[in-house]
Amino acid sequence: MGAMRALLDRGPFVKLVLVLLVGLLTGLGCKGEGGRSDGPPERIILIVVDTLRRDHVSTYAPTVPTPNIDRLAKGGQVFTNATSAFHSTTMSMAALFTGRTPSLETGRREAALEWNTFASCGMSRFADSESVERCVPLSLNTLAEDLREAGYYTLGVVSNKLLFNPYGFDQGFDDWIEVGRGRPGANLTAAKAARIRTARHVNAAVAKALARRQSDRFFLYVHYIDVHDWILFGISYEESVRRLDAAVGQLIDLLETKGLLEGTAIVFTSDHGEMLTDTHLHFKTLRHYGNPSFEPLLQVPLFVNPPIDMDSNELVRSQDVRGLVRRIAGLEGGSTPDLDSDELLVTEQFYQTYRKGKWKSMWERSRDNVMLFDLASDPRELEDLADRHPEILAAHRMRVDELSVELATGRTAQQDLSPEDIERLRALGYLDGPDGDPEAQP
Repeated sequence: MGAMRALLDRGPFVKLVLVLLVGLLTGLGCKGEGGRSDGPPERIILIVVDTLRRDHVSTYAPTVPTPNIDRLAKGGQVFTNATSAFHSTTMSMAALFTGRTPSLETGRREAALEWNTFASCGMSRFADSESVERCVPLSLNTLAEDLREAGYYTLGVVSNKLLFNPYGFDQGFDDWIEVGRGRPGANLTAAKAARIRTARHVNAAVAKALARRQSDRFFLYVHYIDVHDWILFGISYEESVRRLDAAVGQLIDLLETKGLLEGTAIVFTSDHGEMLTDTHLHFKTLRHYGNPSFEPLLQVPLFVNPPIDMDSNELVRSQDVRGLVRRIAGLEGGSTPDLDSDELLVTEQFYQTYRKGKWKSMWERSRDNVMLFDLASDPRELEDLADRHPEILAAHRMRVDELSVELATGRTAQQDLSPEDIERLRALGYLDGPDGDPEAQP
């Protein structure tokens, strides 16, 4: 103490240097790895862009310039092996919020649960008589509930009608805003519906939600659907990505203007991808309807800013995002109990797709047809190796059969579509709209 006092007595310059050193050391002492302050962030923002392919984000590939999305990735952590749990919003978002694997399994390989996208969203094995009509059964806790219990004020702003009430995606949110619902009885065409749920409308709703927030410690979930609506707007998929990127920039500017970026963790991802001009063997899969699910449908972007203590090359599925966000919030647990960490199961109505490490097999339910791909050497899935590796197929088949029983549901009856369900599907272009396939499943 006497030595410090002696130094201070040497003059103002030495005093200034000492003050700066103390400030620097103090600042370093309160930061963790990657510059993050010790303890959970003051705010967590989850941005989901509906139907955004990973290879159409310029951080991953030069296909489309996305400078504003890249701003979120810069200085953050870019995950290279993120994958959707399913090729539809209802299934993948139910997985993201609950941390559970969506399943259409009945326990019999040839008989999947009849599905119309409202049949519990792959979570029907958890449903009871009180939540049979919900995509997110009441028996499951959600990410929003996790964060609300941790002291975060929870806000959700969504624009995909498949997430609207009464399907349970609002469970745990203090403020839940549905953009583009429309007036009762409006009976909008798909094209008109798309024009009232754009990113501009979403950003305006976010601004209103932030203005009335009850705390500066909040969790904000924002779901954009513009990329999904590219056909409804009569533009290319690439142009829809460029427009969305501009809207993300406006959201960042809004948060920055309000001083809400400092002390904030941002997670950016997608619910699933899209098929464009991709060809795989003799298949020509339409849009994001799957059956089977090739990689352009499953590969999604995933950024976390600031970085967290995870391997960026680790397999991260939709159902793992709940645990990832919990980790950011300083909460334990939340890992996916249904699958091993290096495997993926996509249970569709007509196919079962299984991935273990680099190997991916796709099994047609009604026939003995099976395909096998080595994603490390053949990421475009152009070479079927099923005849060359019977031992891998045997191991996959055994595991798929095991999981089919573990993830099975007894609720095999198809849920009838209500008039409101039909209106929502039509507004998204799935029924007699520009998609041109009235039988297609979203």
